[in-house]
Amino acid sequence: MTNETQLMKARLTILFAMVLVAAQAFAAAAPQALHAFLDRDHAALGDTVTLNIEGAGALSGTPDLSPLQADFDVLGSSSSSKVEIVNGVSHSSTQLGIALRPKRAGTLTIPSLRIGNQQTQALTLQVTPGPSGALGHAGDPAFLEVDVDSNAPYIGQQIVYTLRLFYTGNLTGGQLEDPQIDGAQVIHLNGDTRYQTTRGGQTYQVVERHYALIPQRAGRIVVRGPTFLGQTLSSNRNDPFDSFFDDGTPVQARADDITLDARAVPANAGTPWLPAQSVQLKLTGLPDNGRIKAGEPLTLTLGIDAVGTSVSRLPQPQLPPLDGARLYPDQTQDSTRDDGHWLHAARTRSFAIVPNRGGTLTIPAITLNWWNVQTDRPEQARLPAHTLTVVGAAGDVTPQRPNAAGAASLNAITGHANYSSAGNVVAAIWRDVALASIALWLIALTALAWWWFARRPSRSAAATAFDADEIDRRRGALRKRLADAAQRGDAAACERALLDCARGERAGVRNSSALRGALSDPTQRTALEQLQRVRWKGGDARAACDAIARAFARGFVWSETRDATPRTRGELPPLYPQKT
Repeated sequence: MTNETQLMKARLTILFAMVLVAAQAFAAAAPQALHAFLDRDHAALGDTVTLNIEGAGALSGTPDLSPLQADFDVLGSSSSSKVEIVNGVSHSSTQLGIALRPKRAGTLTIPSLRIGNQQTQALTLQVTPGPSGALGHAGDPAFLEVDVDSNAPYIGQQIVYTLRLFYTGNLTGGQLEDPQIDGAQVIHLNGDTRYQTTRGGQTYQVVERHYALIPQRAGRIVVRGPTFLGQTLSSNRNDPFDSFFDDGTPVQARADDITLDARAVPANAGTPWLPAQSVQLKLTGLPDNGRIKAGEPLTLTLGIDAVGTSVSRLPQPQLPPLDGARLYPDQTQDSTRDDGHWLHAARTRSFAIVPNRGGTLTIPAITLNWWNVQTDRPEQARLPAHTLTVVGAAGDVTPQRPNAAGAASLNAITGHANYSSAGNVVAAIWRDVALASIALWLIALTALAWWWFARRPSRSAAATAFDADEIDRRRGALRKRLADAAQRGDAAACERALLDCARGERAGVRNSSALRGALSDPTQRTALEQLQRVRWKGGDARAACDAIARAFARGFVWSETRDATPRTRGELPPLYPQKT
C-alpha cells in the first residue's frame, strides 16, 4: 500500500468520525417529543388514575404540576427508563408516572405540561360519582362491584361486563372467579387495570376486569355474580414475627347478579343478522395500473372486519361469478382480538381469478347488510365495482373462430385441401417427400439422444458436492434477502424472497398456500401464516419477517411427498398441475 493510499484512508476515517460526532451532537441538541397518556379514560370519584409522560432519551427536567391542582390531588410520582436494541441500534426512553385523584365528578381536563422546552398534549378524563350498592361494607377486607353497559342487548350483540375487586393492603392472595351465565357466551378480555380508590374513608387496591357477553337466545338471562376467595393477615402487621407465623384469615366476597333482557332479531333486519358497533369490507390485491394478462392468475383477498361481535357471526366472504374469468376460492381465515373492551373479528378469503379472454373484466359491487347497535337501525357495508383491462397474451386462452382466408391457410398446412389439378398433385408429392424427410430426421435425433443418455456416467460425488454448495449459496442469499426485507419492514419482499428460493428446490411451489402445504415443520408453517396475516390484514411486518428468517435459517423442511399442493376432499385442483 502506497503512502498516498494510506493518507487517503486516514483522511476518510477522520472525515467519517467528524460526521458521526456532528450527528450525535445534533441528535442531543434536537428537542425530544413528549407523549402523555392516562392508564384509563374514565374513573369514579375517589379513584386514582396515573398520568404517564414518555419521551425519547432522558427528560430534560421535571414538569410543573401546579396546573393539575385545580381538579386533582397529586399523590406522588415515579420514573423509569428502558433501552431497546433493534438491528444494532439502541433506543432509550424515559417514562414519568404521576398519580392523581379527581376532586369532583364530570369531564375534567388535564392541561398541557411543560418539561424543558417541550410540552405535552392536553387530555380529558370522565369522572362519575362514586358507585353505591357494592356487596360488602367499608372496612371489609374485600368486596366486589359489577355493571354492564347495556341490559337489553340483541341476540349476537356484544356488551361489556365490568368486574371490580376491592381489597385492602394486607390481602395475601386469593382467587377471583369468572361470571357464570346460561344462554350467553362469555369471553375474558385482555388488559386488567389496577388502581387505588377510597371507600368510607379507607384506601383500597382495585383490580378492574372486563368481559364480553354475547347473548345466544332472546329473553331473560341471568348473569350470576362472581365470587372471590382470599386470605388476609389477621395478626399485628407491625410485628414481623407475628406476620411470619400467621396462617391468615379466609375472606370471601360475592358480586350481585345482573339480569339481561335479550332482544330478538328486529323484523326489518336484513340478512345475514349481524349486530355490531361497526362493519367494513376490504378488497386487496387489485393491480395499481388496472391491467392484467389473460391466462395469468390474479389473487384478490376479500375481508370482513367487525367490532362488537364474534367471528362466528361473520358470513363467508364470497365473490360473485365473473364474466370472462374463472374463479378459484381459497379457504377462509378467521382471527379475533380485543382492545380491552370490544372484540375485533376478522374473516378473510383469497380468490385466484384467471381471465380467459382479452378486453375488460368487471368485479361487481359487493354489499353486506348489518345492524348498527349504536344507532339501532340497519346499515349496509359496500365495496364499489372495479373494472380491469385484460391484455390478451400470446396464444390466447380462447382461440378465435378463423375466417375464410384463415381456414384456407389452415387447410393448406394440414394437407386437407382438394387437389384437382396436375400442379396440386405435384405439390402433394413434394409435400409427402418433405414430411418423410422430417420424420427420418426426428428418428435419427431421437436415437442420438438415447445413445448419449445411455453412455452418460452416473452422478459423481463432485456433482453432488456442487449441488450442496449451490443449495448453501441459495440459503445464504435467502438469509440476506430476508434480513434486508425485515430491516425495511417489507412483508411483500420477504414473501417473494421465500418463494424464489423455494422454487429453486421444488418447482411446483407456485404460491404461499402451496409452500405451506409442502412444509412439514410446524414452526415454518406458523411463520408463513403470520407473514400472510400481516400482508393482507396489517400488523408488524418487521416482526413477521424476523420470524420467517428464524424459521427458515437452516433451509426448508419438506414433507415426504413431492406434491407441493396437497388437497383435501372437496378442495379445487391446482390451477397449473405438474406433468409427470
